[in-house]
Amino acid sequence: MVGNLDNCNFGASTVWEGSLQQGKTFVFDPAKPAGQQYLAETTALGQLPSAAYDFVLSSHMLEHTANPILALLEWKRLLTDHGTLVLLLPDRRYTFDHRRPVTTLAHLIDDFKAGRGEDDLTHLEEILALHDLKRDPDAGDMKAFKVRSLRNVENRCLHHHVFDVRLARELVEHIGMTVHAAEEIRPHHILLLAQNKVLNAPPQALILEETRPRGW
Repeated sequence: MVGNLDNCNFGASTVWEGSLQQGKTFVFDPAKPAGQQYLAETTALGQLPSAAYDFVLSSHMLEHTANPILALLEWKRLLTDHGTLVLLLPDRRYTFDHRRPVTTLAHLIDDFKAGRGEDDLTHLEEILALHDLKRDPDAGDMKAFKVRSLRNVENRCLHHHVFDVRLARELVEHIGMTVHAAEEIRPHHILLLAQNKVLNAPPQALILEETRPRGW
């Protein structure tokens, strides 16, 4: 049972949730006190204390981040020594990314070394060429999709990177966490469970808000 649950999203207005307000406004269970709603970049969570959470859940969010290694290092910082990371990613084979190649770990390392920010559009040419609009009806036609994509720093709809189970495992192991499970979950998910050490404390949690486009 989760006693306390906080939430984090990149801005006060999102495609998926509408308007958000920072503070004790995150209601995850009507029978429990509201959690803290944070408005912050996932790669810059300085307002959140280190070693404060027993688990961090990221649901269909990491693919929207230009610098996944930097994001994961922040999430690891938030975890206790016994903390757990629960990571959900889209399985490209069943999404609009199915034409795109899986990103390599070397590429993600290069993005980290280059200090990619959320305004980065390095992958836009590939996305525009290979994105399957038939599987992304909310994106509209190619003209509308390009306009939306060029404003990605505002809406965060782009998938910067494409994952499979192997890359997810390699990435999390690269930041020094122990992966206990990494598997495909229908209809279109990759699920990964990792820890710093053995979990042995009552849960205190943070959600990194889902940013999965509608229409999959």
